[in-house]
Amino acid sequence: MKFDEYFNLGAISKVFSFKGEIVARFDVEVPNLFDNLNAIFIEEKGSLVPYFVEKIDPQINGFARIKFRGIDTQEQAKKLLKCDLYLPDNLLPKLKEDEFYFHEIVGYTAFDEEGKEVGEVVEIYDLPNNPVAEILIEGKEVLVPLNLMIELDKKNKKLHIEIPDGLVDL
Repeated sequence: MKFDEYFNLGAISKVFSFKGEIVARFDVEVPNLFDNLNAIFIEEKGSLVPYFVEKIDPQINGFARIKFRGIDTQEQAKKLLKCDLYLPDNLLPKLKEDEFYFHEIVGYTAFDEEGKEVGEVVEIYDLPNNPVAEILIEGKEVLVPLNLMIELDKKNKKLHIEIPDGLVDL
């Protein structure tokens, strides 16, 4: 399975019971969209493995208690601790043309305000009130606030962004 066709839903944060239940933190803006999942993919050794959901119980603050089919003991559940959870991109709500999910723009080519190619978007960090793009510029990893984005060209996978003077030199 290709990771680029999936989005990171969150991670398993703790074991909940001796019956194999876990608690997962959903790292998405609207966690209740995922209250009725049949399967969740868990990253194991670089691959995505499907785990079938027996029961999912949403909690507060983006957490959910989950019981996977076949995970019936505390020891089995402990092996899943800190594993990342993934879902197929097609489960995300459709967005308007001028909207995007952060994971979508990883791999885009970044251009400055004059149209000069500056590098590749390698990661997005959703910091409170200030999401930033990590862009590989001249071999350096530079964090650029997404509020400096000028234009997004989804068709050609291009991100036009204002690069303030001196930012690359930091």
